[in-house]
Amino acid sequence: MTIGQAKEIIVSEAEMVFNSDEYDELQIDFMGGEPLVNFDLIREIVEWLESDAINVPWICFATTNATLLDDERKAWFTEHRTSISLGASYDGTGNMQATNRGTGKYDIDLAFFHNLWPEQSFQMTISKETLPNLAEGVLYVQRKGYDINASLAQGIEWTLDDAKKYREQLTVLKDAYLKDHSIRPLNRITRFVEVHDAPKNEFKQIHGCGSGHNMVTYDINGQKFGCHMFSTIVLGDEAVGTDEINWDDPDLMVETYCEECVLRQFCPTCPGFNLKYRGALNCRDKHWCPMVLAEALTACEFQIERLAMLPSLTKEDAEHAQVAIEAYHILKQINPQTATSPYIISDYV
Repeated sequence: MTIGQAKEIIVSEAEMVFNSDEYDELQIDFMGGEPLVNFDLIREIVEWLESDAINVPWICFATTNATLLDDERKAWFTEHRTSISLGASYDGTGNMQATNRGTGKYDIDLAFFHNLWPEQSFQMTISKETLPNLAEGVLYVQRKGYDINASLAQGIEWTLDDAKKYREQLTVLKDAYLKDHSIRPLNRITRFVEVHDAPKNEFKQIHGCGSGHNMVTYDINGQKFGCHMFSTIVLGDEAVGTDEINWDDPDLMVETYCEECVLRQFCPTCPGFNLKYRGALNCRDKHWCPMVLAEALTACEFQIERLAMLPSLTKEDAEHAQVAIEAYHILKQINPQTATSPYIISDYV
């Protein structure tokens, strides 16, 4: 993207924020590929913004694999750390990093990121190859004093055997966190577990991201998309602009297959990946089903056990515990190793 075009886009979005009753600030994300390949653009845009180029609060962000962070660039990011934050992709131990990323070059400087942006978590992708070492990799990073979030790789044919391994690894993490409260628990077992054994017309399926609502992506030609997954770089000639989708449609993400599944709201879905791999925004990846069940069960157990250890509960803690207990009461009736989705309680009682 040219610098002039980037500035035009930012000015336009800033004007929208300024005139909006819904938004108060603007976050500008630089995306790739690897964003630091175009470091010159990032540097000029950030320094231009620092000169009061727009009249709304703003922050810049980029996710990087960190392989292009030489001393000169580290010095620049250090100087401008309050204007731009970097998030690093990091997949656990050195062996896990090499397995996922395909090169030993990914032994990155974790301390640099943590020292500049201590609230920023590292982002781990869980692949089939690294799944058996998930707990080891997470604790390796956390015991260095760093936070890490994890997500399952998309487009993978996850199996019941994978779900068994996932449950085992999450249980190892659960037990470690219950023993050592100084470690921040992994996001996969702290998610609010809300499970519904209710008619299909209640508790609509939704997508949990900001695609098409509080987030848009511009490609290098200035075309506007709900997120990068709908853009030309991902879909080629099949790219779908923001005006081609009614993002306010309450049935946009509803899939008949999932209408009565008890996990239909807990289960994450990405409309962009759904469109890319299965041809429709609402067509969820059924390979995720056993993995989501394993995660929900372990999250319930962790939250119930952790809250039970507290000498007293706040009203919020008590409400959280009650929801987790109710969810677990439903989920424990499902055998993760034999159940097939959708998970409808009447099928397993």
